[in-house]
Amino acid sequence: MKIRLFYLKLELKRALKCLPLMAAGAAVLMFFMGAAALLAGKALYGGQAAGRITVGVALPENDILAKQVTSMLSSLESVKSICDLSYMSREECLEGMENGELLAALLVPEGFVQDIMSGVNTPVSVLLPENAGVESRIFKELADAGAQTLSAAQAGIYAGDEVLDQFHCSEARAQLERDLNRLYLEYSLPRGELFRKTAVSASGDVKPVVFYAISLFILALMLSAIPVSGFLQPLDPVLRRQLLLAGVGPVSMILSRILGLALLYMILLLSASSAAVLTGAIPFSSALPAALLLLSVSAASLAVCAFQAAGNRMGGVLFLFLGATALHFFSGGILPLVFLPSAFQKAAPFLPPYIFIETVKMAVTAHWEPWIFAALPAVFLAGTFISLAFEVKRP
Repeated sequence: MKIRLFYLKLELKRALKCLPLMAAGAAVLMFFMGAAALLAGKALYGGQAAGRITVGVALPENDILAKQVTSMLSSLESVKSICDLSYMSREECLEGMENGELLAALLVPEGFVQDIMSGVNTPVSVLLPENAGVESRIFKELADAGAQTLSAAQAGIYAGDEVLDQFHCSEARAQLERDLNRLYLEYSLPRGELFRKTAVSASGDVKPVVFYAISLFILALMLSAIPVSGFLQPLDPVLRRQLLLAGVGPVSMILSRILGLALLYMILLLSASSAAVLTGAIPFSSALPAALLLLSVSAASLAVCAFQAAGNRMGGVLFLFLGATALHFFSGGILPLVFLPSAFQKAAPFLPPYIFIETVKMAVTAHWEPWIFAALPAVFLAGTFISLAFEVKRP
């Protein structure tokens, strides 16, 4: 036990000697990423978040009712603020999609409105390009929201019809359906009123600029291990064998390296959080020190894991950079999750960068969720066990 503690002490001292390198690298990263956070926040909510969405609408011939409904929809504030509807034939819609002139197309079937009123539910075909950009994804969200509103309305009508049938009042179904259709239309059409009462943000509980500042701070924290790659690279085989003979096993080697890097992370996090608390940027809470400690050891275990998996210094740098950047993107750190595919949205809560971002967001809002204090140790244990597995396999 004494030799293991002595080795840990040596590793901590070796880590502290790398502090100036990490501080300098973190300062450079934070400078560039701070500027990127300001630009990203303005790009997302500065002026117009996305370009106009040109949508082709193919209506059945001589279907006046469908034309009236689509004209009514195009007048909605949430639609006309970003969509330009163009009425054309089905062939023109398909040609416009192929030429890139249209970002989406709606193919309305025959008797669409009559089918809705009768409960047949004939679907409208919504066409999006294969490489759909942000504009096409926004239109998809609008279409999905409209479909959900319509589904809720129809479910209410079906429920009312079922109640009348049970009480043997089927003759009142027509009047009930007219009344319910009127009520649902009065609620769903003026959707702009909802947005005057409820603020909706793609960045969640914090402002976009704050979200990107937090996101890029986490990315800079993970990448700040690159300047101290000499400390993180796997031990020389000769030194490793000597340590094994002295009684220092793989567990002590890995934990000592993780704790050494965690010490550097903790110094950076304490410096940043102290400055933020003193300037009033974030409130102080009793859970903040514990969260910072868990964040430090969790991030350190991932960095050590990257170098252990690579097996050498240069490979570790590349693996850490590419892995951290990719995971950060999949976690919604570069583009908010609402703009990413649903598969990424479901997987994001299990990715370390998402957990790290949520930790700092909780520190900013002073609203702590208990799950974060279970997720951070889970990340630490996963990184430690994977690192240990690679260390045990080394010759």
